[in-house]
Amino acid sequence: MLEPGRIVSIVEADRNSRRKKQARLGQRYYDGRHDILDYRIYYINKEGKLVEDLTKSNIRIPHPFFHEIAEQEVAYILSNGIQFKTMNEELEKFLKKYFDDRFIGELKEVVIDTVVRGFGYMYWYRDADDYTRFCHADSLGIVEVKDGETTDSINDYIIRYYPVTIKDGKTAVRMEVWDKDMTWYYLCIGGSAEPDPNVKVNPCPHILYRTDQEYYYEECDRIPFLRLDNNRKQLSGLHQIKPIIDDYDLMDCGLSNNLQDINEGIYVVRGFKGQDYDELLMNVKARKVVGVGDKGDLDIKTINIPHEARMAKMAEDEKNIYRTALAFNPSQTGDGNITNIILKSRYTLLDMKARKLIWNIKQFLRQLLGIAIDEINAREGTLYAAEDVEIVIDPVVPTDEKEDAEIRKIDAETVRERVGTLLDAEAIIDGEILLKQLCSVMDIDYTEAMESREKQQESELIRELLHGRETEGSAVGAAGSRGGGPQESEGEL
Repeated sequence: MLEPGRIVSIVEADRNSRRKKQARLGQRYYDGRHDILDYRIYYINKEGKLVEDLTKSNIRIPHPFFHEIAEQEVAYILSNGIQFKTMNEELEKFLKKYFDDRFIGELKEVVIDTVVRGFGYMYWYRDADDYTRFCHADSLGIVEVKDGETTDSINDYIIRYYPVTIKDGKTAVRMEVWDKDMTWYYLCIGGSAEPDPNVKVNPCPHILYRTDQEYYYEECDRIPFLRLDNNRKQLSGLHQIKPIIDDYDLMDCGLSNNLQDINEGIYVVRGFKGQDYDELLMNVKARKVVGVGDKGDLDIKTINIPHEARMAKMAEDEKNIYRTALAFNPSQTGDGNITNIILKSRYTLLDMKARKLIWNIKQFLRQLLGIAIDEINAREGTLYAAEDVEIVIDPVVPTDEKEDAEIRKIDAETVRERVGTLLDAEAIIDGEILLKQLCSVMDIDYTEAMESREKQQESELIRELLHGRETEGSAVGAAGSRGGGPQESEGEL
């Protein structure tokens, strides 16, 4: 068990770690709080001191490229959902109780954390119906404590910390220390951690039951937290594109500032009757007037700002942002003839990036699947295995519906022509070979077709036999009628 003082020092070291700093930076840019918001304009005054220039325009507008790029990647990965495919219908029904729409919502939050911060976490617990549920955990407030970092040489720990409100509206930090069996709860106020008095069972087992006045619990075989990494170094998707985003912000805001400052021109003053230039600028900005001497003069000069150069630089930055981030640029234009081939080519970079993360997500889901199947086997007495289930994540690239319909029409006509050609050659092709070729063209399972054909032939044979018996019986009846007629006639005679 970790000592309270040790817990506080571990949490403090985690907050100041390089890993968490870059994660917070990714979250900050995802929220639209770019470095441009802290941009200041300074100049050297007449005393030689560096002071902030409050007379110039300082427009600061962040451009949320990273928010769009992160959301785009997550939406693309989950565009076709996540499927847990199995040939066993009963197992599929059991799995739907674990991996439902609520689970997909929690997973989306984990994937967003992974892309934005470089890593995301999910934890699991037992609900009131005794089913394991999976839930997103805030990755900024989780610390992994490995062997050798603690005084305990046997267990690893997860420390989870987050702010809470206590009495009188004050805030504190709740710290949860998890091992594979128990969770200890602490409150950190003023830099010291004490056991949380609001938790009745402390430490508390992960799976807790109560009957009358007695408590009992089941042990877990692992700590109920699982991490999903964006890459091997757990780096945010912001890592490579931040300098370009900052440059774009600077170019665009610089252009806005230039337009604002040049709007009133450059004032050329001779014989100014003031104390210094600060007074001059204040008079021009606030009063729109400035005093000059008898031989003084005021002239307003206008200049052309480097608009074209800035626009060209911003366009280049925008292109490089999407290219470096391996993302789809929605503002990209063409000749107006957008075909499916062009759409797929524009999604190529995004698909390349998404496929890498999809592989990590599948490994992540494979572990959650194993937890669910173990619980199903324990509850139902079955012997299902995770290997019986295929995890399918297949993103969908938007396509032109009209072009898709034309392609389907052409494919159908091609199949019809090939089938017609085979049927025309029926006289010279063996029946079994013909059936095999037809199945290949029409994408039909040959074995099922053969079984269906044999059943059909068997049914036709039975119908022929029944029809033959009916025909034979009718003939006998008719013969009997013809034979009885003359005899009766002779008797009557």
